[in-house]
Amino acid sequence: MFLKSSEDIIALEKQSSILNSYREKGPMLISVAIPKPIRNTFTYEALPGVHINLGSRVSVPFGNQTLIGIVVKKEANDEKTLKRIKKINSVLDSRGDMPIDILNLCLWAADYYHHPIGDVFTNALPALLRAQETKTNLFVEKKLSLTSLGFELNQSTKKISPRKKLLFRLIQEGEKTKDELFKSGIKPYLIRVFLNEGWAYWQTTRRKAEVKTSKLNISYGDLILNRDQEKVLAQLSDKDENRPFLLQGITGSGKTEIYLRAMEPHLNRGRQALILVPEIGLTPQMVSRFEDRFRTRVTIINSSLTDKQRAQAWIDAKEGQSGIILGTRSAIFTPLKNLGIIIVDEEHDLSYKQQEGFRYSARDLAIYRSHSERIPIILGSATPSLESFFNAKRGKYKKLSLGSRPTEIHPETYRVIDTSQFSTREGLTQFALRSIEKTLNSGKQALVFVNQRGFCPILLCEECKQIATCDRCQVKLTYHQTTEVLSCHHCGRVKSYPAPCDSCGSSRWIHLGVGTERLEKFLGESFPKEEILRIDRDSMRGKNSMRLAIDRIKEDKPRILIGTQILAKGHHFPNITLVIIVNVDAGFYSADFRSLERLGQTILQVGGRAGRGTDAGEVLIQTQFGNQETLQKLIKTGYQKFAEHLLKERADAFLPPVRYEVAIHSECPEQKLAIDFLQNIKRNIPKSKDLSLAGPLPAIIEKKNNRFRQKLILISKEREPLHKKLSEIERFVARSKLPRGLKWSIDVDPLNMV
Repeated sequence: MFLKSSEDIIALEKQSSILNSYREKGPMLISVAIPKPIRNTFTYEALPGVHINLGSRVSVPFGNQTLIGIVVKKEANDEKTLKRIKKINSVLDSRGDMPIDILNLCLWAADYYHHPIGDVFTNALPALLRAQETKTNLFVEKKLSLTSLGFELNQSTKKISPRKKLLFRLIQEGEKTKDELFKSGIKPYLIRVFLNEGWAYWQTTRRKAEVKTSKLNISYGDLILNRDQEKVLAQLSDKDENRPFLLQGITGSGKTEIYLRAMEPHLNRGRQALILVPEIGLTPQMVSRFEDRFRTRVTIINSSLTDKQRAQAWIDAKEGQSGIILGTRSAIFTPLKNLGIIIVDEEHDLSYKQQEGFRYSARDLAIYRSHSERIPIILGSATPSLESFFNAKRGKYKKLSLGSRPTEIHPETYRVIDTSQFSTREGLTQFALRSIEKTLNSGKQALVFVNQRGFCPILLCEECKQIATCDRCQVKLTYHQTTEVLSCHHCGRVKSYPAPCDSCGSSRWIHLGVGTERLEKFLGESFPKEEILRIDRDSMRGKNSMRLAIDRIKEDKPRILIGTQILAKGHHFPNITLVIIVNVDAGFYSADFRSLERLGQTILQVGGRAGRGTDAGEVLIQTQFGNQETLQKLIKTGYQKFAEHLLKERADAFLPPVRYEVAIHSECPEQKLAIDFLQNIKRNIPKSKDLSLAGPLPAIIEKKNNRFRQKLILISKEREPLHKKLSEIERFVARSKLPRGLKWSIDVDPLNMV
């Protein structure tokens, strides 16, 4: 991480103090960030006599619009320019203001990622807090109260149904919100009856910011830590350590238990914990475990929330009403009243890196946040990223290891099946099918992993042998049998099936390759008495579908599971003893130099779903490259040696993480304009021995949604000179006239070649 000194934070806090105590006789000028993709801020005149803090939300005129901006700076009073400066409209409710630590995080992120400051705030601030205050009810709440008529009826001797009696009793105990009534078993129709009969009414009050200070009710059950876990906890309690902790533990080694024990002392002191997870699907089981252990309020922050839920969760966390905040990538911008510890689970996961627009890494921002707030951070994974592995190797992170599982069960065994030597049916060898049968006969579950949703990824025209492609993206269309469509997984375009061939007009297609739907159909025919559950993005579209699916798996109802990356990490299914990984070959010949790293992570993460109960697990890896050196090193020597091998290869090739990398992207409907833009930048970058350039190069998916995509790669041994060059490029582009339709962006520390 590229870290600025703590003096920057002190400067911000000092400026905030100046603003708080400010009594300006004349006009006060403030610098405001507008929630739009704009790289500069705008100066406004503040209202006389009004207190404005750094991070305050202010309503400002912007062109013909009225927008909500964030105050980022106080500016000098320049009477010469004052006449040209617009006044702010108003200062909004302070409860929605951005605290100084989150303001600092956003400013640092905009600087580090060389991204428009306005767009950074758009990502950080919930949508409703960027809207006009009149459009929200975040700071008030409605509670059901008895009318005089309702009170008289309740006191009378008339017979009242048990349900009505319950509602009367609940309201008499104290006014109740709708959520409180629902939790007590009250149905919406009954509330409507009370309102229509005039027995009750909604009383609107200002929501109070109440902080829970009671001691935690902690429950450990019969859980006993093993020697590795005790050693790790002892190292975590070392008060002299101010480095990030990298917790590497084999799958099923009890990393979550370490997280819980590490959180406990902070929660007991009334502090809060922020836990980041890569997938929404991992949140239900994590919430359940946290609530069972601590019996404290857990707030969830992810993309499944409504705008109002998201804003309310943000405010609740800021005001200290939640002890634990659990969320996906964007949760890193959540303000916390008294943050004590940050945990990043599955820190290697690509989901932490945003791939479009503001291309930030939530993991790296978490590291910066822990540094600036002087609190511990734990990065956990069975397969750490090479970046984290490298930082631990050179002493920037403190490495912690869990090498055994809490039970007496040995780690899962791996077996490579060379499909060049054996025939397959719908992607599965006969040995794999027999292994599934054996597993089912023993009363256990089997997981078949294939990282391709749909029925098949390739459709070949029977007449002219052309492959069905998306005319917008020039990539293969995937056939989805369930919906009878051909779909582009990059731009979302769909065609009804069977579609005529673009080359010859024929509608006769040969299905090549295997997707989750195809496997589901085949295994259903092979094991007709068994229940099969397919888990992919298509089958898990419902709001609670993933949670319900996980509950069914834990009840051992589906005996055969078919899944993509959704099932590859974090889940604990104790009855799975067999994992079959179908076709890992793409990782061997990808154009992305990170493909082998990701292949190794996928194999161990998916394989780690096996053998987490009382029976040992087996993992079958199907590949046409059974003797591939890197694959053999992975399964024979483990991830540590595998990572060291890859790290040496990266060092020899002068590639990240040994070097620092930036990608400058351009995209345009005209291919030449996208290339020329980057060529022009390249010509204006002075040659330097500290900086190497590659490109312009086409992206792996060169055309997406009718736009051609190019990139320019910058690699440097040092981070500081690289950022200086990026600042020069920003100024150069700002002075240049961009072709119509061209978009460009900077990707600092890119993780994807797509």
